Parts: sequence; structure tokens; C-alpha cells
Amino acid sequence: MKKSENCYPSKDRPWLRFYKEKNLKAELPKCTIYDFVWNNNKDHQENIALNYFDKEFTYQQLFEGIEKAASAFTALGVKKGDIIIMATVTLPETIYSLYALNQLGAIPNMVDPRTSVDGIKEYIEEVNAKFLLCIDAAYPKIEQAVKGTTVEKVIISSPSDSLPRMKKTLYKIFKQEKHEYASNCLLWKDFIKQGEGTKAAKVSYTPNSCCVIVHTGGTTGMPKGVMLTNDNMNASVVQGDNSGFYLRREHKWLGVMPPFIAYGIGNGLHLPLAIGMTLILIPAFNPNEYDKLLLKYKPNHIAGVPSHYNSIMKSKKLKNADLSFIVSPIVGGDGTQPDFEKKISAFLTSHNCQSPLIKGYGMTEITAAVCATARREFNKPGSVGIPFTHSIMAVFDPDTGKELPVNKSGEICMVSPNIMLGYYNNKKATDEILRRHDDGMLWLHSGDLGHIDEYGCVFIEGRIKRMVVRFDGFKVFPPFIENVIMRNPCVKAVCSVGTKDKAHSQGQLPVAYIVLNDDVEKDQDTIKQELKELCAEELPEYAQPIDFFFVSTLPLTSIGKVDYRELEKQADAR
Repeated sequence: MKKSENCYPSKDRPWLRFYKEKNLKAELPKCTIYDFVWNNNKDHQENIALNYFDKEFTYQQLFEGIEKAASAFTALGVKKGDIIIMATVTLPETIYSLYALNQLGAIPNMVDPRTSVDGIKEYIEEVNAKFLLCIDAAYPKIEQAVKGTTVEKVIISSPSDSLPRMKKTLYKIFKQEKHEYASNCLLWKDFIKQGEGTKAAKVSYTPNSCCVIVHTGGTTGMPKGVMLTNDNMNASVVQGDNSGFYLRREHKWLGVMPPFIAYGIGNGLHLPLAIGMTLILIPAFNPNEYDKLLLKYKPNHIAGVPSHYNSIMKSKKLKNADLSFIVSPIVGGDGTQPDFEKKISAFLTSHNCQSPLIKGYGMTEITAAVCATARREFNKPGSVGIPFTHSIMAVFDPDTGKELPVNKSGEICMVSPNIMLGYYNNKKATDEILRRHDDGMLWLHSGDLGHIDEYGCVFIEGRIKRMVVRFDGFKVFPPFIENVIMRNPCVKAVCSVGTKDKAHSQGQLPVAYIVLNDDVEKDQDTIKQELKELCAEELPEYAQPIDFFFVSTLPLTSIGKVDYRELEKQADAR
């Protein structure tokens, strides 16, 4: 083994010793995501693909649902290259639509249904979308958002569309929302009926073509559309299957992460279906009911955020439960503190789980994950594992751009077939995060600080970029909040930071420090109420500040920038 000062991850790749030659040489598919799922399951169509509130759908029924949706989209006028807004949750109809649009060469633009009216409108206008698919509960916002835009048709899906008959009846009885839909709306059943007799206009695979758009704040903190390709999505599956995860056709995967994030659509949806597993769909996940889901469905694979595992440890129902059915307890979306990790792993082991906690690391821009602790040999406390079979990770000096040897801290950067095509209509931001180095390789700069040890294990130490990561893994970007608060005429300056979430074992929640104009006559309570109402209207609910603090000045660094680190300390001390 080379000395640390002479061992460079990008050249020596010490993690390769953990992989077999056949895994390293596993072929990456050259096909669409639909074709990948079809090719792997066409001879197993009798197997169960989806379990939706105990209603089971075979792979044959899954493919039939996709074909019907493809015909319906074709009848609607959807064609290759069109971008369709999808503001929905994990429903069978969501999956049908994702793969149907993929067959047509169209691109689903995944949007969180909780996004504000103005936010949804911006997503529509950014891509000039003609068609929008949404869940019925989000329609009141959608109705306002589509006014004056290019949207011609709105397709409405409901959690009841695929429910078993009895549950569908109960859903309609107890459902609180009653919507009157505009004339440009189609209910899902009418949408499918409209496609009967239409032949879907399927297209062939094109290398490096965008197949889905998901959103992230990126390194600058402002929302951007991340264009992921068929190659990205499929490479992510192949690498997971060859990097130590025990993935089998007969297994069950509990799908609790939403489809509008890369973690959910890539790892939580496409991966299990491409492998041929049974995907248990949970459209509205409640961490406090996680224990019931585990005991009822006995999934082999669970992928969530740290708070999910905290609820497992606190569950009375699981106190004496046998969890031997769990093969992969995966955590991502946020870092896991070493002490917390040890507690979770000890709990899992004491309940006969087949594996300690499996940590991973990645970004939306790299199709969610690029490394993981899928095997015990490199599941070190505090580490997020080693790079996947077809990926490279290294550490670079943020100032000089020079690669650093193992055990030296710098910016984590990656080379992988999972790397996005780029940000939609944003070359400047794309060029900032994707950089061609002297070695000729295209490196993704994460904005995260960390180091890699002599075995290739990656350790994340902090963030260069400003970002608030909530207990549930959702990322909140302070500039987004600040831009909204500055619309209030009373506000002179603002800085939003994260403060410790005292209700959970880890994670942060956003707060805002505000300097008012000198001539303000309103009292602070009135202004605070105005700011609460403004944020409630303009920001997603997960991004709304939990408090507003009024100060005379904002602290500055030695070079005159707002010292948000100091404000973070002040917020935590309150």
C-alpha cells in the first residue's frame, strides 16, 4: 500500500480491491429506461410489480398500464421532446406516465405538489409546457398556476384511481376535498379512454438524451432543473447491482421517498422495477407509521432519511420485533452522525436485521448516489462508503484546484456515468459544477468538504455551500427564502440560516435574521405576521422559516460578507 502522501484516489483507486473483475466490467445498458425494465421483466410478467394498498399488479399489468398511458398521451398530442409537468406523488398512474412518456421520447418534469402557485407557474413557463399531470389534492394551486401559461390540458390523477374497490369507496366517502375542474381538465379514466384506438408514437433510444427533469438548489442555492438521461438512470441501477447490494427479483422494496426527487425516482422507483422486485407504493408517507408498514409488508429493502430510523428505534411496536426480513436498511438524503449511526446499527442487529445501517452519498446531479457502505468491509463509522464500480471520487483543493492525497480534506468531486446532462437552460450553472480537468475527465464539483482514506472510504465533513438540510432530508436553500422576505418593503436586509431541530435527533430548520428600514413605523409583531403570510404564499411548506429575529445589523466577516456561520451559532444558542 502506498504512503498516504503518495496515494491519490483518482489515480490509485484503492476501493477497486473490494470488487470482483466481473462487477467492474459489468456492461452499462444502451437503451431507454422503459426498455431496461421491459428487457429485464418480459419473461417474468406473472411476478408482482406493484403493491398499492394491498392491491397487487403483475408486471404484465404494469406494462399494459404503460401502453394505455402511452396511447393516451399520443392522442393528446404529446410528441418527442415535449416536456410535461408532473406534480404528483407515488401512484401507479405516476409510474405508468413516467415510462409511457419515456416511450414517446417526451420528458416528465417532476414537481413537488407542495410547491407554491408562483413556483409551479415558473416551472411551467421555464419549459413552455403544454400538458400537466397533477394529483387531485394539488389542483386548487394548479388551477391558479396555469392561468396565462402555455398549458392546454391538465390531467388529474387521484389516489383512488387504482385502489381496491372497497377502499376506493371509503376514500370517496371520507375525502374532504371537492373540486370543480375547468374545461381543460381530464380525469385519469377519461384521459385513458381518450387514447383507446390510438397507436402510441414510440421512439428509439438516443444516447445522452434527457429522460426526466428533477429539481435541486445546486451549488448556488437557487432552484434548477437537473436533466437526467436514460443512461444516467440505468447506470445507477447497474452500479447498485454490482457494488455490494444484495438485490434479487424475489425481493420487496418499500417505496417511501417521493418521485419528485432523484432519490425517489431513481433509487426508490426505477431501481426496484428494473431488478424485477415488488415495489410497495406509499403515496403519503408518515414516519410515525413506519413501524406498521414494516410489520405489515416485511420489505427486504428500505431506503429513507435518518429521521425514519429514529422513529423505528422509538417504536413500541418494534421493541421485540424480528426484523430479519430486512436485507438493506439504506439511509441517504442527509449525513448521519456517527453516534446516531452506531445506535441504529445496534438496534437493527439486536432485532436480527441482516445488515447494519447502509449509508450512501450523492446528489441530484449524480442521479442520487455515487457511493455506499453496501458491504461490511467498508462500512466504517462516519464513512459513506466507497465509490460505485463505474465511478471515481477524489478530493481537490478548493483554492488551487489541485488533487489532494488520501486523508487530506478538500472538495469532494466525482466522475461517473450517473452525472447529469446538465441544468435545463442554464449553461453558466452547468459549467460551474461540471468541469473538465487536466486529466481529460469531466468532474462534478459537489461543494461538500471531506476526505478519502487509504482504503477508498469517503468521509463527508461539512458543506462549502450554504444549505439547510431538514430532519426529513429535504434541502432548503437560504437565498430562496431571502429573496421572498426582501419583497416586504419594511425589510432592509435579511440572512436565513439553519438552526438545530430540537424535535428530532438531527437536522435543521430555517430561521431568518432581519434588519428593518430606519423609517419603519409598524411594530415588529405586525411585520412578523406579514412575513409569515408572505412566506406561506410564496414558499413550499418545508421551506418556510420557523421564526424571524429582528436585529440592528448583520454580522460581517473580515472581507465584508454576511457572517452566516455566526448567525447559525446564535440561532442554536437561543
